[in-house]
Amino acid sequence: MNEIETIYQKSSTSETWFCEAYIKLPNRATSYGDGLFETMVWSKDHIRFFEKHLNRLSEGMEFLGMDVSMINAEELICFLKKTLAGERKRIRWSVFRAGAGKYTPEESAVIQILQIAPATMVAEIKRKADVSKHVQLFASPWSKFKTLNALPYIIANKEKSERGLDEIILLDHRGYISEASIANIFWLKSGTYFTPSLSCGCIEGVSRQVLIDYFESSNIPLEIGEFTLEELYDAEQVFVSNSSGISYLESFRDKKFSTNPIQDLKLIFD
Repeated sequence: MNEIETIYQKSSTSETWFCEAYIKLPNRATSYGDGLFETMVWSKDHIRFFEKHLNRLSEGMEFLGMDVSMINAEELICFLKKTLAGERKRIRWSVFRAGAGKYTPEESAVIQILQIAPATMVAEIKRKADVSKHVQLFASPWSKFKTLNALPYIIANKEKSERGLDEIILLDHRGYISEASIANIFWLKSGTYFTPSLSCGCIEGVSRQVLIDYFESSNIPLEIGEFTLEELYDAEQVFVSNSSGISYLESFRDKKFSTNPIQDLKLIFD
């Protein structure tokens, strides 16, 4: 079943969004993955954590040499207020390079797509987790962005399904913990929180940034670094996070963790 309710587009020459379920082929998104996306939560009259989504998208566009001036945040929010007033939705905002060319781009203009679907709650508890046998991540200048090249996560989630897991943990090529299948990972030990560094190839998740800001502003001990799997075995609690919220891991292999919700963190995503 297709979960997408509505698709809107904004071409490189258009000043307004228009409802259109199809995109012109060929394009640089399907041919080369030459673009980025943000998955966001619309809550009644705003996008949750929108500034962080916008900053990451803008930084990624600048890195790829795309025209950031074509992104009009105020106009986008006004459009969504008129279209989705009072609703709660999941929005995928894709931005890819317009024009032709092969590997060498010919222009910096962009095409934008909004995919709007019902907002779903993340599972509060994920019962069974293990490490991917097939996927290793590599840090690069662009690995922190959400690019249209998502093969590692497709392979990892396919493996997760085939192995009957609720979550799968990805390591980098050196064996350090990187992230989960569609989320960043955190754990708690002796009053200190831990999360992998971007040097481990993980995406710089918006919820990851929100949580780091919260820990730092609240003077809660946090270590960001390169950690091995042994760190998880010593943890008291492990959770994964994305823009939709937090899920607690009940077990990793034969190790059990506490799944009691951390109320202060729950409030951040309410």
